[in-house]
Amino acid sequence: MKARLRRLTASLFEFQTRRLLKTHQFKIVAVSGAVGKTSTKIAIATMLRQKYRVLVQQGSFNDEIGLPLACFDLGLPGNILNPFSWLGVLFRMEQALHRPYPYDVLVIEVGTDAPGEVPHTLSYLRPHIGVVTAVVPEHMEYFKTLDAVAHEELALVAGSERAIVNYDDVAAKYRHKYVEPQPGHLYYGLDAKADYRIELSGTDPVNGTTGTLLKSGHARVTGANFALYGRHSAKAAAAAYAVADLLGLTKAEIEQGLASLKPVHGRMNPLPGRNGSTIVDDTYNSSPEALAAALDALAKAPITGRRIAILGSMNELGADAPRYHQEAGTAAAGLDLLITVGDLANKYLGPAAVAAGLDPTRSRPADSPYAAGDYLNLILQPGDIVLAKGSQNRVFVEEALKSLLADPADASQLVRQSPAWMRLKAKQFPDFPK
Repeated sequence: MKARLRRLTASLFEFQTRRLLKTHQFKIVAVSGAVGKTSTKIAIATMLRQKYRVLVQQGSFNDEIGLPLACFDLGLPGNILNPFSWLGVLFRMEQALHRPYPYDVLVIEVGTDAPGEVPHTLSYLRPHIGVVTAVVPEHMEYFKTLDAVAHEELALVAGSERAIVNYDDVAAKYRHKYVEPQPGHLYYGLDAKADYRIELSGTDPVNGTTGTLLKSGHARVTGANFALYGRHSAKAAAAAYAVADLLGLTKAEIEQGLASLKPVHGRMNPLPGRNGSTIVDDTYNSSPEALAAALDALAKAPITGRRIAILGSMNELGADAPRYHQEAGTAAAGLDLLITVGDLANKYLGPAAVAAGLDPTRSRPADSPYAAGDYLNLILQPGDIVLAKGSQNRVFVEEALKSLLADPADASQLVRQSPAWMRLKAKQFPDFPK
């Protein structure tokens, strides 16, 4: 969308959204944070559906255009460059303003690519409950420092009626500065100091996660089991538990909600692989914090074969990108096989893993995700578990998985498979399958 049309559209959409919020009664649960927003959002919506009519924002389109569309349960028009298409969206918004709102709760992401975007959103949208997932490096070419990230993401705390913050992934200095001065704040996570937490018994890609849900140190749900994998995925369930409790769900409804949780496509999603292997698809995006969590989950997974990772470059990390990739490489040194995709991963992550002790014969750079998949397809063995993770542009590690799936139909569960995405991949990779 051209810049001028985008600015005009965003302004009109904001005006319509203000009108909607003024004239209709429904609760808003908003999720911000550097990582984990979508998984947390979906977990919250799944839990709340046990009691309420819930509208959840689809995908991760969470900017000044996407948020108003989500509030009205509308998608992008077919031709985003045609002004008349956007006039049609405005007309549908106007129609919705004169009808009862068909939902009790709206669950949305509040995203940011640059400083000031979250505060601007909160200038017209005040959530009933704000959830902050993490303060870790993101979009560092714009934010420059972690302090700037904290100022941006934790704006949701003061901008919401109630705030629930991930105790585990927000540093103490940011909790003291932005969270604790606000009345009624609560923490969730795995740490014993969190108000709402999950005490894990186990987590693996076959059996999911088991544990006990606690509120203020008291067990509320014992023997809980849900189909999310990894400690960081369990935090999404803890956030959903907290929101559900605040919005009055019963113990039985919370248990039903937990049983309904499923991985989001591209986020620690286990899929059957060829030759009796297991593929863990975490390809939606990658950041230092999320990659470290995924590698930790892989290291602790009970297996009978090898631990293998296809790791793509992490984009949008600014001047510190080499250091972050080197640190990731050090964390990957314990793998049985490492395949890297993308310039940064090939140049820094793979060599750092070797420097940290990985056998050089077990580290292999690939020019494309297709080359990575073709190579691994030749050597997959029963019991192998393959973690795939990487960012988007010129990486797209999900494409490496297609030749590794036991059932080719499972490719529909991979991210970015629309015709538009496939055309972009065809332009970026000379070995794109014809």
